[in-house]
Amino acid sequence: MLKKMMLSTVAASVILGGSYLPCFAEGDTFENICLFPVRLVGSTVGTIVGVPEGAVKDGVRGAIKSTKLVAGKLGNEDGKYQQTAAAVLAGPFGLVGGGVYGMFDGAWHGMKTGYEKPFSKDAFTFKDE
Repeated sequence: MLKKMMLSTVAASVILGGSYLPCFAEGDTFENICLFPVRLVGSTVGTIVGVPEGAVKDGVRGAIKSTKLVAGKLGNEDGKYQQTAAAVLAGPFGLVGGGVYGMFDGAWHGMKTGYEKPFSKDAFTFKDE
């Protein structure tokens, strides 16, 4: 008998508590709760797209920076022969190092921007910062 009364009380409190939920529908909390699954999927897709995109972008940037650095150490940063030798010696190291850094940079950018603006152009592209 006590279990039936307790079950009835709990059921009534759930029904009454649920009837008050529409009162809180105007705030940002309700919107955040409803948009959470969309933001979660947007963040996941942004991360999946951002990892290879960041690896390529930062890999190329790292190769260029390392080539210019070594060409400058060889004598002339803008010299044709110095840049050719630097591209052979330092380009692959900059490409790999920049690619590894870009994977983490792209993942972070995809997670953050994909959550804030799910499925937007900003979530799938990098702006030069």
